[in-house]
Amino acid sequence: MTRKTFTKARYIKLGARGGWEQHCLEEGIAPVAYYDVPHGMALSGSREAIRKIYLDQGKTAGTATGHANQVLDFYDPAPDVLWITISGGSLWWAELAPDVEYLGADPEEFPQGSRFRRTVSGWHKASFSGTPLLIGELSGNLTKVAAYQGTICTLKADQFDYLLRKLRDEDLPEITAAQEARKQLLAATVEVIKLLTWQDFELFIELLFSRSGWQRISSLGGTQKTLDLELLLPTSGERAIVQVKSATSQAQLDDYIDRFGAMAAEKYFYVYHSSKQKLDAGDSGILLMDAPALADQALKSGLVNWLITKAA
Repeated sequence: MTRKTFTKARYIKLGARGGWEQHCLEEGIAPVAYYDVPHGMALSGSREAIRKIYLDQGKTAGTATGHANQVLDFYDPAPDVLWITISGGSLWWAELAPDVEYLGADPEEFPQGSRFRRTVSGWHKASFSGTPLLIGELSGNLTKVAAYQGTICTLKADQFDYLLRKLRDEDLPEITAAQEARKQLLAATVEVIKLLTWQDFELFIELLFSRSGWQRISSLGGTQKTLDLELLLPTSGERAIVQVKSATSQAQLDDYIDRFGAMAAEKYFYVYHSSKQKLDAGDSGILLMDAPALADQALKSGLVNWLITKAA
């Protein structure tokens, strides 16, 4: 995978409303329409001649200039330009070969563009190290280029800087500091959880599941020896049984695995905060949640302040 130095990036829309996306991504090409612009004129870099084509069509001066700029950007053979597009929930990037291959001026004969450039190594939807570039995980400041009404636009400096960091799997210093602070908070939350009384620990577990959408349908603790919580997820109708232990052991877990087998539910959770040994539920299907897992969920669910108040 390439790691060369890039100095700018351009977004290209692969067909009107993305109509050419699948073909282009599969074939490793980047085409444009611009059937009205002669190939020789574009090769010569005659900006004013291209502008005149669109002025003669009644376009405004600004629109004519925009079309001319986009055509010449497409013909720019500079090797330090990174090209991106957005398709199927991912951001794709490519290097383009310098030559523009001209097809023709007839849209009916060449419905997928009048000319195109080949990619050097295809279109990619992952960083240089293989991290997926999912739109939902990228800044809207970058992904908003997909709303661009034209065909080609050059990324702004801050967008380009962000794109390079994502491709290189680099974080801003502020992000690194935040990640380290989160790591320390999780470690501290684990210790706070272990300070809870068993009553408060059970209440904490009930709150944790309720904030994930589960509803309690049996009394906490209950009268059944092996049942602490019986839950229902209204959206799917799933039932879950949750066994809550502050401190436990593998022997206790093995005992409950046998008991869980006699209970009808879609999910089984064995929740605890302390054990002298690493627990193993084998292939029983029981989901184990230890103190680190509970701390992570507490942070996501906004229960850290509650924990601190209860344990103080």
